[in-house]
Amino acid sequence: MFLVIVIIVIIVLILYFFYFNKYSPHKTNNLREMYAEGLDLLVSGKRVAAYKNFKAIINQDSNNVNAYLRLGQILRESGKPTKALKIHKSLLFRKKLTSYELIELHKNLALNYYELNNSIKSIEESKIILDIEKDNEWAINHLISLYKKKNNWKEATEYLKLYFNKSGKVNNHKLALFKIQDARVKISNGDFDEAREILDKALNIDDQIGLVYYFIGKTYSEESSLEYDKAISLEKDGLNSIVDQDKYSKYIDSAKKILSKAIPMWVHFLEINPKQSWLVLHLLKDALFAIDRYSEVETILLKIIDRYPENTEVLASLADYYSNKGDFDKALEIIEKALIKNKDSILVKLIKFKLNVQHSKGKISINELDEIINLLLKDTSYQMMNDEESNADIKWLLDNNETLD
Repeated sequence: MFLVIVIIVIIVLILYFFYFNKYSPHKTNNLREMYAEGLDLLVSGKRVAAYKNFKAIINQDSNNVNAYLRLGQILRESGKPTKALKIHKSLLFRKKLTSYELIELHKNLALNYYELNNSIKSIEESKIILDIEKDNEWAINHLISLYKKKNNWKEATEYLKLYFNKSGKVNNHKLALFKIQDARVKISNGDFDEAREILDKALNIDDQIGLVYYFIGKTYSEESSLEYDKAISLEKDGLNSIVDQDKYSKYIDSAKKILSKAIPMWVHFLEINPKQSWLVLHLLKDALFAIDRYSEVETILLKIIDRYPENTEVLASLADYYSNKGDFDKALEIIEKALIKNKDSILVKLIKFKLNVQHSKGKISINELDEIINLLLKDTSYQMMNDEESNADIKWLLDNNETLD
């Protein structure tokens, strides 16, 4: 009987010791303080000290999932995503993780894969978070960012819609810009009909976004170029038969017919976005010249000037048009008006210089000067600098994709 009592006492003492060393409120509070201290150190950028703190917590409590999560986070932020991934993946085998712990775990896994340039796995981990919590804002935003980087604007748009549904704040303008980016991808892939469908949807979302007309015109000009290239290819091989000559003529006619559809789109863009006339003026003139309708340039420009007399870009283009026709007096008269409106315009000064050289029959090459003027008209950086506010959408498109042309 005495032996039994001794054994019971020993067991009680062991349990008592075990409880107060592992589960006592004092120890729990101590670990919580250490964890809070580790977070403070991490926020302060003291990663080494924070790492030691979380490591000490794990040594005392190997079941502390949050400490493991932070430990991996420190490694990732210290440029060691592979080691971070190893730590975080080990937590996948843990049972009975809370929803919060699961979300934080897959968030860290997504970020590890992102740092390792594995966007596919990062997307997978983000989607797992949405399976746990369907409106998790971090996961939605991360997926938008990932799909943007992959140039998959269709998926990015879908998750942007999901974000708007969650936040309750819909930005139709931004949604339309995402649609435009999706259309640009289709244009680059030669899917012109699909691109036009997407651009029509963008207009339905935000009918004030004039850039849609620029890109609809671009779908036709790009499609036209493909037809023209077919004709050039035939011409290089030699038009040795009536069949080849007939094909050549059909390709040229098709190219002109398709390109003509771009004209009304770009004219409308000019009418509603005169401050961004630089984006389409050179395209419009080239297109009209290619389809033997160059004389229409005058009518179009006069119409725009009548509505927006302060637009020096259009005035300069009209002066350049008259100079190319040989009507120097008229060209000089218009360029002088443009200078009065904007005496600092590099483009206007260049065109006036060209006119003076033409008029005095100088030795400077007019073709070289034309080339400089055209380069300036097409130079996005120069035009963006001229009017940053009205070109905000164009800047966003450029920042999130490649060049417009």
